Amino acid sequence: MDKSIYTLGGTAWINLLNTIVMHNKQPTDLLADPAAAVEWLEANQLLYVPVTRLDAAALAQIRQSLYPVRELGDRIISDIEQHEALSERVYIELKTRLERLNIKPAVSRNHDARKLELSYRGVTAIDQIHLVILQSVLDTLNHYSADRIRKCEHAECILRFIDVSKSGRRRWCSMELCGNRHKAAQYYEKNKKQKA
Repeated sequence: MDKSIYTLGGTAWINLLNTIVMHNKQPTDLLADPAAAVEWLEANQLLYVPVTRLDAAALAQIRQSLYPVRELGDRIISDIEQHEALSERVYIELKTRLERLNIKPAVSRNHDARKLELSYRGVTAIDQIHLVILQSVLDTLNHYSADRIRKCEHAECILRFIDVSKSGRRRWCSMELCGNRHKAAQYYEKNKKQKA
């Protein structure tokens, strides 16, 4: 499987939605496969311990914790598509999930060492992963209009992405994957009609 699909969404929460992919015309859950889940976590820079130090039980716990977050992401997408904003119910669910995280502040020097920066880190690996994903929801909603959060236009693709193109006309999750497949199908269909 092409590992570039792990980050096509452009942000962690969209990438989490994209852990359900079409494979042989069937929806396939990447989180159900421990190896694919690790690859996804690494590609999204969500693993803060080496995989060699992550035992199977801890990985299973991380994977299981991501399902309800992905379901929340689905509800967020549904609200955005229907109302261009979050419903009160989904807003409260997002807020509650964030408030339940066990996080702590951290101070660090920035690159020129004269300024200090405040950040927050999850106390556990799951808290940190959820913090990054849920923070990416807030960043997306605060910086992009609803029409920039899109589903790939290829008929056999279910992936989503944030359109950050200047023109705002991006159609495909990836030109290499779906854009080229669409163009090839059009070319094939055109040649087929010309031969008939």
